[in-house]
Amino acid sequence: MRLPIVCFCLLLQALPGFTQTPAIYDVVIHEVMPKPSPVAGLPPYEYIELRNISTTPVQLSNWRLAVNRREVALPACLLQPDSLLVLCAPGAVSSYNIPNIRGIDRFPTIADDSALTVLYDAFRRVIHAVDYHQGWYAGGKAGRGGISLEMINTAFPCSGKVNWTASTAAAGGTPGFINAVAANTPDVSKPDLLFAAIADSMHVLLHFSKTLDSALAANPAHYEISGGLHVTSCRVLPPVFSSVELQLDAAIRPKEVYTITSNGVADCNGATSNIYNSVTLGIPQQPVGNDILINEVLFYPPAGIPEFIELYNASGKVVNLNELRVCARTAGSGLGVFKKMTTSGRLLMPGQLLALTTNKDLLCSYYNCRSPENIQEVSSLPSMPLDGGDVVLLRVDSTIIDELPYTSGQHFPLASELQGISLERLQYQLPASDAANWHSAAATVGYATPGWLNSQRRGDAGDSLNIALLPEVFSPDHDGTADVTQLSWQLPAPGFVGNVTVYDLQGKPVRYLARNILMGNTGYLPWDGTGENAVVLPPGIYIFFIEIFNLQGYVKRCKRTVVMARKLN
Repeated sequence: MRLPIVCFCLLLQALPGFTQTPAIYDVVIHEVMPKPSPVAGLPPYEYIELRNISTTPVQLSNWRLAVNRREVALPACLLQPDSLLVLCAPGAVSSYNIPNIRGIDRFPTIADDSALTVLYDAFRRVIHAVDYHQGWYAGGKAGRGGISLEMINTAFPCSGKVNWTASTAAAGGTPGFINAVAANTPDVSKPDLLFAAIADSMHVLLHFSKTLDSALAANPAHYEISGGLHVTSCRVLPPVFSSVELQLDAAIRPKEVYTITSNGVADCNGATSNIYNSVTLGIPQQPVGNDILINEVLFYPPAGIPEFIELYNASGKVVNLNELRVCARTAGSGLGVFKKMTTSGRLLMPGQLLALTTNKDLLCSYYNCRSPENIQEVSSLPSMPLDGGDVVLLRVDSTIIDELPYTSGQHFPLASELQGISLERLQYQLPASDAANWHSAAATVGYATPGWLNSQRRGDAGDSLNIALLPEVFSPDHDGTADVTQLSWQLPAPGFVGNVTVYDLQGKPVRYLARNILMGNTGYLPWDGTGENAVVLPPGIYIFFIEIFNLQGYVKRCKRTVVMARKLN
């Protein structure tokens, strides 16, 4: 059913009591069509849909709409409560069979990959802002075009990405109608402190994952900094209000690392984060060759999961990611299109890993992102062909910092399926161009380790082989104590394959825990006492038979014993 909208001439503003001053989020950006072609069913035009989610009419006269800083004025229009208004170019209006649509002269172009879209009222106050990028589309639908982005729940207009997704409408969008994805989905995300940037020696920028409660976030008492420095004032930055500028009482000293902690900073929904609320920072320095390394790449991802490129800061320098780019080599061995990593001045600290991907949520829904703060969303990555390519890390002045020529042949030879398996760097000291310095990620970590220590590496795993089964007595009764036993290992090198079989005392195999799995330098396999039919086995003594081998002919076989007990009633 179409929602009602009544648009009047500018003179209606003069009627007393007709409208009242709107508050932030009274009118929201409700749907965006950034790439209308190839069409899925709608006309081939860009549009932006507004919705009045307040209980009073709102006059849009003298309001402004900005897309990537290009602004246009909105016409006089009285937007009734719970009503929609579609904005587009004048030539597109007749293509939509809806009454609640207005053509805007010089309607701003909506970028395909990313755009900061802001709605200002007549007093130039931010009413709503949406900073979308391709990662907001789930399942890779952005590349096909013809599909809009829709807000899911208008009760959480400031929740950002978690409250937006690709339209599920058959036509690719719902301009002028209730969103196809509309649902009462709660927002359980928290305002995590992601990273810090340095504006100058006296000012620090903190970047949070969500829009903040500006009143709370502007209170200096919510921030602490090490090194004897103090925060004297704060400013929450419009239009998204997810970044806070801190003014310090003294200058940050070069070559010193500081820790900043936030306490009690809430998002616009009142939620606070008690986990990711501390970051480090320092004065950045210019990187040179091999200061920053390409450490892991996923160039053949599972269907619907994005690729990633992981970096490692192997230097003692703090590096500003604004100074770095990634690109691919072209067919003529030239440099392809430079891809930005960030526009926010994010710092890469010494020893830090950072995985670049177009959709953090999708990537971490498939792989175990053990340090989600080390995942950076980007609008796009360089092309990484499945059979092989060349990834280049460089400065904005084209100085090459590291370069990885890769092929699918660098994967583990016994791997039957390469899709979904990343390539990990084995040693920081060896060049990325050394094909032998790369190895498939281990099966025991899920075949990739974005933002985390590589599962395959040399030089830091020791020379001994260590296999343990603990606890030696366990009871799978779900009481929270020793419910599982865990086989863990430490291996001297990458490239080991393992088989693990559990036998009963009669020598009968009861569970195949691993069959020719690619193992990491360290790892573990839990056993909950169930057999192949997923039924808990009788109590008693069980024997783990472990076989480990590699392609160089090394073979190790060993046994470990465990007792599965039951509590007496």
